Amino acid sequence: MRRIVSRLILSLLLLGLLSGCGFQLRGQVAKLQGLSQPLFISGVAPDSPLDRELRQQLRQAGATLTGDAAQAGATLKISQARSDERVLGLDSRNRATEYELEESLHFSLREQGQGERIPDQGLRVTRTLFAPQSQVLARQQEAQTLRGDMRRELVNLLIRRLAALL
Repeated sequence: MRRIVSRLILSLLLLGLLSGCGFQLRGQVAKLQGLSQPLFISGVAPDSPLDRELRQQLRQAGATLTGDAAQAGATLKISQARSDERVLGLDSRNRATEYELEESLHFSLREQGQGERIPDQGLRVTRTLFAPQSQVLARQQEAQTLRGDMRRELVNLLIRRLAALL
């Protein structure tokens, strides 16, 4: 009986420590508490993959979005959104076989009447893609899938950073 109680207390203590350090299960989106609503997004091409991912995750985080800057309580400005690729490895015939993919952006948050609440900050996600020349179509499909995952992670990083700074 004493052993069961001590295990229960230890389990509750560990659970408390995990929740206190900000641990979240993967796939859970941070909630944007204290953000002036509605939110206007600028600097992203409308209906681009980044725009769709950003809007979807912001809605899941509890943000109300608007398409009119005049009605916005806050403006999230995205700048320098880039997708880069560089060669990391070559084969014996001097052809690229390994690439580093990068998705990056800068963001700032300005609230109506309060000025800049979060100054310009950068976020970056990188992945390595191994792609032999004999599998060109597979490399292109894998790169597209990887880029989608990287965009999702980049937006998730953005929302977590916003939630931490608000």
